[in-house]
Amino acid sequence: MKRRSMIHVLLLCALLLFSLGSAAAYAQPQEEKPRERQLENAMLQQLYPVIRSSLQEIYSEAYPSFGCERIISINERVTMAEDSQHASPVDAMHGATYFEITVGLCKGSGEKIELRLKNDTPTAQYYVDVFHVR
Repeated sequence: MKRRSMIHVLLLCALLLFSLGSAAAYAQPQEEKPRERQLENAMLQQLYPVIRSSLQEIYSEAYPSFGCERIISINERVTMAEDSQHASPVDAMHGATYFEITVGLCKGSGEKIELRLKNDTPTAQYYVDVFHVR
């Protein structure tokens, strides 16, 4: 009987150790990598003039205030994927790639704004294609 209870105690301890180890791995939120955050900040800094001028037009403000800017998504697009397909109706040269970047912002009034920026022009300059106020 003593040997059987000792085996049960050892199995219980092993089960607790394994469950605590795996629970700790899943319980902690994924930390954002510093390098990714730096790249996002650098990209947002480059997009700042486009974001600011777009908000000036949307809100008719000379000096729009906003914060909590984040890049929500980045999508790479191709104007023509294969020779047999027709080209997409964009200004970029046929076969060229361009990007659609969705940026999320917060206004002081509590509004959340999403701007979809594209660079499918011959100069590859970004412009606001679509915006949503939530």
